[in-house]
Amino acid sequence: MRLSPVTAAMLATLLGGPLAAADRAPFETVRGWTVERRGSETGSPACRMTHTEKDAQGELAGVVIVSIDRGGLTLAVADRNWDFSAGDRFSVPILLDGKPAGATLIWTGDGQILRTALPETIVPALLDARTLSLRFADGDKPLVAADLAAAVAALRRCAAAPSNGPAVAAAPPLPPRARMATYTVGLALQGVLRSCSVTATDAQRAAVDTKMSALQPEMAPYEAAMRAQVTQSRGFACPTADKDAEFQEALRRFITLSPDEFATVIDQQAGAAPAVSTVKP
Repeated sequence: MRLSPVTAAMLATLLGGPLAAADRAPFETVRGWTVERRGSETGSPACRMTHTEKDAQGELAGVVIVSIDRGGLTLAVADRNWDFSAGDRFSVPILLDGKPAGATLIWTGDGQILRTALPETIVPALLDARTLSLRFADGDKPLVAADLAAAVAALRRCAAAPSNGPAVAAAPPLPPRARMATYTVGLALQGVLRSCSVTATDAQRAAVDTKMSALQPEMAPYEAAMRAQVTQSRGFACPTADKDAEFQEALRRFITLSPDEFATVIDQQAGAAPAVSTVKP
C-alpha cells in the first residue's frame, strides 16, 4: 500500500477544490479553466478560476488559481513536490514569455502552495503573455496557464454578474492538514481491511474504526470528496504479497501515532518516493 498519493489529495484539500465545493457554484468553463463563484453576506460574489495539471499516471501534480475579490487579482500556485512552512515569504520573479515582469512579486508559502497579490501594473502584460513561469534560484518553473486572457475575462464577468438568490455562507475553516491526511489514509485502510485478504487482528480493526470515529465529525463536510480521492488514487489498492510488510507497518503507525506524527511520516515517504525534483527558493 503506497501512501504518497495522499500528497495529491491534500493539494485539492488545501486549495478548497472538490473538498470545499459545497459553497461554490460553477460559472463558466474557458479553455481548460474552471470559473466558480461564491456568494457573500454583502451580495458581492467572490470568484476564482482554476487550472489543474496531472502527471502521466493521471494524478494531480499542480494547480494554478486566479481569484478576484474586491477588484484585485490574486495568484496561487501549488506543486505536490513543494514543502513550505506556513507563512514563509519569498521574493520570486514571474517570467512572461521568458522575460521578467516589471515587478518582483512577494509570495507567501504554505505547504505545497505559494500565493501572491498581482499588482495592477503587470496585469495587462500578464494577460498578453503566451507563457508564464516562476524563477527560482535553481531554475524556472513553467505554469500551466494557457489562454489566461480569455479566462480572466470570464472571471471578471463572474464578479460583475448579479447574485442569484440568498447569499451562501462562508465555508467553515478546514480541519488541520495533518488530521485530514490521517483521515484520508484511514479511509483507505478501512477499505483494504474490509475488501482485501490481509492479516489483521480484531483489536487492530477495532482500533482503526475507533480512530476514524473520533475524526469523523470534523471531516463530515469533506468525507464524500475524500472518499472519491481515495477511490481515484492508484496508490490505494489491495496490497500484493510483497507489500504486506509495508501495509502492516502503515497499519501499526495509523493506530499508534498521533495525526501530526502520522502526517509527518506520510510527508517523509512522499519525499522519498522517486520523482522529478522541483526547485523552490
